[in-house]
Amino acid sequence: MKTAARVAACAVALAAAPLFTSAQSTIPVSPEVQHFGPLVVVAFHQDWPDPESYRSDLFTENAEGRRRLLRALGFESSPDLKALWLQFLKEHPEKDEEKILAEFASGGLLPSNLRLSKSEPLDLSLGFEGSSEHPFEIRGFYNLREGHWRHIATLACDCTMSDQTEPFILRPGQTTRPEEYVVSIPRKDDLGDYHRKEIRFRWKDGYLRHLIDFESTWMNCPQGTSYGPACTVVETSLEPTRLRKGDSESFSGFALVSRSGHPTSCDKCVLMLRDPKCVSYVWDESTFSYRPSDLNPAYCGAPPIPPRKPPATLIHTGRPE
Repeated sequence: MKTAARVAACAVALAAAPLFTSAQSTIPVSPEVQHFGPLVVVAFHQDWPDPESYRSDLFTENAEGRRRLLRALGFESSPDLKALWLQFLKEHPEKDEEKILAEFASGGLLPSNLRLSKSEPLDLSLGFEGSSEHPFEIRGFYNLREGHWRHIATLACDCTMSDQTEPFILRPGQTTRPEEYVVSIPRKDDLGDYHRKEIRFRWKDGYLRHLIDFESTWMNCPQGTSYGPACTVVETSLEPTRLRKGDSESFSGFALVSRSGHPTSCDKCVLMLRDPKCVSYVWDESTFSYRPSDLNPAYCGAPPIPPRKPPATLIHTGRPE
């Protein structure tokens, strides 16, 4: 693409980014198997052995041990997971399956970010070819309840992914907002622009229910430049806010808040993003998802700081206190 055309395209993309045309708030038809680009989410309802029994297979260099892990994660019983694995193998024609399985793989068995009430979930994670252009990552969730283990879900991505809970709760009862499981997936497009997609879930009736997805980060650097002041960064987050109905009435809602800016030339300086733009959302219990709203937010971004009251003036009467 010629430089002028590329600049124009980037300007259009920046202008369009805060509109969140890619944001979703419709739950996929079936929560049993959900597809989000390179990410597949499969629900399972199986009694299962203690996941600790698979710990040694995480760190083995034996292909059969790793294959045992894939079976435990559902890759043999789920056609969707199996198809994603076969696609990953096609992306690495220089190696056969035995070699990929036996080589170093990242992974672990830890308490899960997917917090469930009255249970103790574990996350069995596994990753292959992490340093290549086509990595593969897996999260398997196993839930201990009333002394019995169950395999409840597996997430697999023909990509790198990160996960967390939002909002993060340090102490029980700290917030009334339900915790959501957040998966983030990065990618680069043909122009070299960086994108990060955020997908949110909440646990309900034995399934990870899709709530919303949107582009949380977009970064463009002019052709031939590296990360620095010439780049443009747009970051988007889902934030609670007040939505206005009429001149005076308002109620709790949410907004996708987009802020933009340029990196500084200082390596240790904080990236400052400004000029917030908002799109309103409400929580819809009937669809168990965030739904776009025509209402305007009472404020966009951080709530305004109320003016400070002037200090009280003391009146001296001349009499001793």
